[in-house]
Amino acid sequence: MSALIKFETKTVENNLLLQETIPAHTFSLSTILKIEKEILGIHVSSHPLSIHRQKIPEYLSSGYLYIRSSQIEQLRPSQHVSIAGLLIQVRRQFTKNGEIMAFLLLEDEIGLFEAIAFPKTFRRYFSLLVKDALLLLEGNTSNKDREEKIIIDKISNIDSNSRINRL
Repeated sequence: MSALIKFETKTVENNLLLQETIPAHTFSLSTILKIEKEILGIHVSSHPLSIHRQKIPEYLSSGYLYIRSSQIEQLRPSQHVSIAGLLIQVRRQFTKNGEIMAFLLLEDEIGLFEAIAFPKTFRRYFSLLVKDALLLLEGNTSNKDREEKIIIDKISNIDSNSRINRL
């Protein structure tokens, strides 16, 4: 009976799969990183800062040493530094005078670091303090209570066009 029934498979569907006619959309690396962070909660392909890393030295102010997070503890207190990072968290706090300051937690490709924006700096740059923003900080190192932090003087936003927006 099996010889009497003949099965025909549709070769059209198979040919479509074999041909490279299925359209595919390619995403930029920054878009892929945003999708990874949204879905997984972490960046898998690379760190968003790595896209802009080569351009950052062009925008540094003179007199500031450009560092990464792993170098903060090796520096002497009150040294002028520049450091770039992805903003993870902003914790606002009132001073004794009732002004607002902020403690920032940032990360670069190597690790996490903390920075402090005192009231005057916070008022000037608060609009840039958005979660997942890529920031370039200029300031001084601090070693108060054996905790290495950056006391911020200036904040710049590193945008997706590899330009740095300064206020």
